[in-house]
Amino acid sequence: MEKLNEEDLKRKKNIEEHIEKITSLNKNESLIKLNEASIIIKQLNDFIDGNLELTTRGIEIRIQKLINDFTVNLEYELDSTIAFRRARKFEKSVSNVPYCFDDLQELSYIDDSNKEKIPLGRFNKKEESRFYASIHYTEHDEEQFFHSALSEVNANKLDYINILDSIPKKRLSVVYIGVFDYFIRNIELPKWIDKNYRLAYKLFRNKCIEKDNLYIFESYILSNSFFADIIRRDGSEKLYQVTSVISAILLKNNNIEALVYESVKIKNSPVIAIKTNVVDDSIEHKESYCYYIQENFGYGIYRASEINKCQITDNTLRWENKAL
Repeated sequence: MEKLNEEDLKRKKNIEEHIEKITSLNKNESLIKLNEASIIIKQLNDFIDGNLELTTRGIEIRIQKLINDFTVNLEYELDSTIAFRRARKFEKSVSNVPYCFDDLQELSYIDDSNKEKIPLGRFNKKEESRFYASIHYTEHDEEQFFHSALSEVNANKLDYINILDSIPKKRLSVVYIGVFDYFIRNIELPKWIDKNYRLAYKLFRNKCIEKDNLYIFESYILSNSFFADIIRRDGSEKLYQVTSVISAILLKNNNIEALVYESVKIKNSPVIAIKTNVVDDSIEHKESYCYYIQENFGYGIYRASEINKCQITDNTLRWENKAL
């Protein structure tokens, strides 16, 4: 059995106290909660599918209810040895270096002076900026890391894509949404998800069995499965109206710096959405590349050729090849 350090023991105690609190309902109360979760999720799915109209406030109330009453979200710290890779399509008509952005800000997040250009996204509202990037661990496949970044911007044949490689200056405090869905489906937990989630799941399930009350357990599984599902779906306007509310609620917490989720196109590839102030304070941009997309075979598989690269010094892009 793995020996827990002092920090792990403290977290285990906090998790146990939280589990005790959320399993305090009796069976009748828990059944009511299960039905409530089911109704909320059906309404949100009907909205996403275009079968029900909901106001923005109506979506917020329902998502807040699922997060508060039917979700265990553990804050944890990402390993500081990871790297981030962000892709941007080059769609400008003019630049100093062909097919390459001139300014680092164009490769990073869109700042407030251009916020009117920010569309509704998976984890951002309209005119709200986030730093989206793929996450890379040293032992992970470099090619998969590259393809994951391209898939996040839906790179197509003949596109020119600028890649920004960055590293964290510290361990970022993050939340992974819908993690219980891994356990109920007996899927191996990826390294990039904190091991304490498994502890929370086991404690929660065992406590519900001990109290002969699986209704509350099932309501949490239902909510986690819903979150895991919509986060992995292909994007649409109505889907983003729901998922962007999830991030807005969770990232209100000043202790949470980013949300981690699984790539839609490439399974088991982690992606992150980081607050912009965290990018300014805690992310170091290292280098950039420009690629020409020769083929998009689908399912996150690309053929691309590197046509330029640059080092980043004092937040300035210094492209090697000035004339292509």
